Amino acid sequence: MKLAIAVIHGMGSEDQHFSVELKHRITEEYVKEEEGRREEDLIFQEIYWGDLVNDQQQSLLDKANYKKDLTYMNLRELFVDYLGATLAYRTSMYDAIHSRVKENLAKLCNHRRVDPENTPLVILAHSFGSVIMSDYIYDMQKKQAEAADHKIDGTSNFEQFRTMAGFITFGTPMALFSLQENSDFAKPINIVGAALPENIQSRVKWNNYYDKDDIIAYPMKGINDAYGEVITGDYEINVGGAASSWNPACHNGYWEDKDFYKPVAQYFSELRAKDTFWD
Repeated sequence: MKLAIAVIHGMGSEDQHFSVELKHRITEEYVKEEEGRREEDLIFQEIYWGDLVNDQQQSLLDKANYKKDLTYMNLRELFVDYLGATLAYRTSMYDAIHSRVKENLAKLCNHRRVDPENTPLVILAHSFGSVIMSDYIYDMQKKQAEAADHKIDGTSNFEQFRTMAGFITFGTPMALFSLQENSDFAKPINIVGAALPENIQSRVKWNNYYDKDDIIAYPMKGINDAYGEVITGDYEINVGGAASSWNPACHNGYWEDKDFYKPVAQYFSELRAKDTFWD
């Protein structure tokens, strides 16, 4: 049995193939963890949606700075990038972005080494991507709750997150969204797939990583009691290079930083600890 990993970005300006380096580094660490580990144990799939909003965001920034006299442009670009994606998603792009999520999950589900009914799925979600995935999973679980047997006909366990085996958020602003009145974020999604064996369910975690200099990222266990129970841990890490690790620009520094990819690889190793399920 393999482990499937879906990776979603959180900034509208992100390019395709945004997680290639992260994939390589996680896999390298995972293989080193224990003799017998293999690269093919892990199956990655990117969920890319930046092309749906990128041009709109860049046009807005160009128009706003028509005098070419604004300062702190790197910080402004980060702010517009995050806020622009948020506004577009909430006003006009909700369905389009969710369709992109659905398409890429289906692609991962149809991978020749993925069993649509049994292969465990872990979600890696950066920044606003965690909001998108929480919404998407929330909508799916709401449909399941309305179904007679809590399973939607014609859709695999995998695509319904019934084999979900972990949620890893990094640089996430989800804590801010919980402030909305009648917000869906007041109650966390269920991250433990009902179709997983009990011994695998007991290993499932929601790990949240943040850099204290990242003004978009926040810890989450303190949101309310429900999040406090579901989230395994908020882990402060230091990401970014010499020019960014001490300021808000570190928000994009998680992808290639050992403080992030090493514990992620360790989690995959824990999930795949010796067990007949993985044979």
